[in-house]
Amino acid sequence: MSIVRDFERAFNRQDLDALVACFTPTGSYHDTFFGEHIGHAALRRMFERMFHEGRDYAWTMDAVVETPERAAAEWTFGYVVGAAVPRSAGRKVRFRGMSLFELSGGKIAAYREYFDEGQALLQLGFAPDSLAKVLRRKLVGP
Repeated sequence: MSIVRDFERAFNRQDLDALVACFTPTGSYHDTFFGEHIGHAALRRMFERMFHEGRDYAWTMDAVVETPERAAAEWTFGYVVGAAVPRSAGRKVRFRGMSLFELSGGKIAAYREYFDEGQALLQLGFAPDSLAKVLRRKLVGP
């Protein structure tokens, strides 16, 4: 049994109950686009927003290394941007990344992800100068 695989399956089914159940009650999720969310209620709202803004999600955990305390996964993530994001609606986005999971009692206590944000933003239709502004803000602050 693998909590990372349970998470992957629940996400791809867009099963909010099963997805949130993968986390401890105070579990945190640091999403590159949506920020950090802590606790079941906040996680549910984040995943609801994510599923509202996209469709045809496919998140494949290509390689998983897991112990009772931690897991790491290299993955491929893809989706089609929905109408809720008019500037990017209909665009297909696909990129590779890596996640670290801190585990407690067989659940996810903390999740962090790493990927080339610039690559994803270009696929979303950001012009290079806009892309530079977004990434610069992340590096040096507002």
